[in-house]
Amino acid sequence: MALAAGLAELHAQACCPLCQGPLCEPLTLDCGHNCCSACLQQRWQHLQEPLPCPVCQHPCPHGPRGTNTQLAQLADLVSRLPGPRPEGHALEARGRCAVHLQPLSLFCEDHLELLCDQCGASAAHRGHRLTPIGAAAAHHRTKLKGYLEPLRKQLQEAQRAREQQILKRDELREELEKQRSELYWELKEFKDCLRSEQNIFDITEENHMRAVFQEGIRSRKQLSALSSTLRAALWDLTQLHLQADQNLLAGVREAQLQRSRWDSAELPATFVYRPTQQIRTFPPHHIGLQNILSRFQVDVTLDPETAHSSLLVSPDRRRVVYCPEMLVMQLGRAPPPNTPLSHVAVMGAQGFQGGRHFWQVEISGMGMWSIGVCEDTPRNAPNTPSPERGFWELILMTRHHLDSLPEQTLVGIFLDYDLGQVSFYNMYNRSHFHTITDTWTGRLLPYFSVGTASSMFSLSVVRDEC
Repeated sequence: MALAAGLAELHAQACCPLCQGPLCEPLTLDCGHNCCSACLQQRWQHLQEPLPCPVCQHPCPHGPRGTNTQLAQLADLVSRLPGPRPEGHALEARGRCAVHLQPLSLFCEDHLELLCDQCGASAAHRGHRLTPIGAAAAHHRTKLKGYLEPLRKQLQEAQRAREQQILKRDELREELEKQRSELYWELKEFKDCLRSEQNIFDITEENHMRAVFQEGIRSRKQLSALSSTLRAALWDLTQLHLQADQNLLAGVREAQLQRSRWDSAELPATFVYRPTQQIRTFPPHHIGLQNILSRFQVDVTLDPETAHSSLLVSPDRRRVVYCPEMLVMQLGRAPPPNTPLSHVAVMGAQGFQGGRHFWQVEISGMGMWSIGVCEDTPRNAPNTPSPERGFWELILMTRHHLDSLPEQTLVGIFLDYDLGQVSFYNMYNRSHFHTITDTWTGRLLPYFSVGTASSMFSLSVVRDEC
């Protein structure tokens, strides 16, 4: 008895765990299990690495390295020994009908269930498509393989969407940090009068950022949950695909039911943040500047006919460069006759006789310069401009501000003709330079002048895109 049991166990160990027949060209996997080469190729067809062991589902990233010749010889020797011989597909043969206790040999394609011969001949399955287990398993194995690639693509799309969500979250974080930094730079100039408003802003902005990030986290969690669900479905489908015929067909019903869920699964809506306009409590000049910039900005160009001989106006009339008289003469340029200004200055081409107008100029250089507005026809073309002579200007010495001002100075000029004011702003830090008040009746033009002791100077008319 012991010898017979030992021989039976030896025959069983020399069998393929997939087909239950003697091992043929056995392949050894990383987990230690051995399978027939043909059985393994059938189970692994169309699957992606790492390939799972059909017996224990252990991933095999390298696959079998070749036929186990020694095991093949041993299996051949065992097959010559006396004792019971296992038959192929014995695992399926052991399944029996719960009603008739007969072997399960048929599969109903209409009800997707295993049947014995007696069940197949019953009235309940009359007219149904009945297929032998082997053919049905091969058909549904191929069908299940067709589900794998779409499911993988859904998983990849979900993972890409999750990565995009993380990238947008990081971009949002950078944008919010940038806005925060810019805002604190402005608050620094008004620290004394905005201390209480700053505290309120901190609390509000922090709550807003927290709410935004929580919404982003919620969207990311939804994508992660979808990815996990699709990954689990892919894993279950892969395991079902690797099962023996009877077990595979027993699970086909559930796979068909779940397929509709996979097909109907949609990616959650991607979270998109649209910054809202913040209401800030700033001093009157700063609040006015924000409104001025968006509502009253005008397009200003320079008039070359009014330029002093030491000023070179660019072809697009948006930039003027100051050169000493000698340099201009060396360039072969003759001074224009009958210019309305006798000092080193240039006027704008556009004139204003009412309303509100705002423009910006960027100034580079060393020395004294002035900027503002003047009458269309200045009185007496003076060397020393003044309001009495038709000039309203801001005069600055760049040299005195090297430690506090940037290399270039960006100045905003706001003309409120009806109110009788022209205001000047430092556009780099949004601070107010000066406001001149007067009464006008004639046409006013933009105006720019350079002191005679100045070195190379340039002025460019710029425009913010609001």
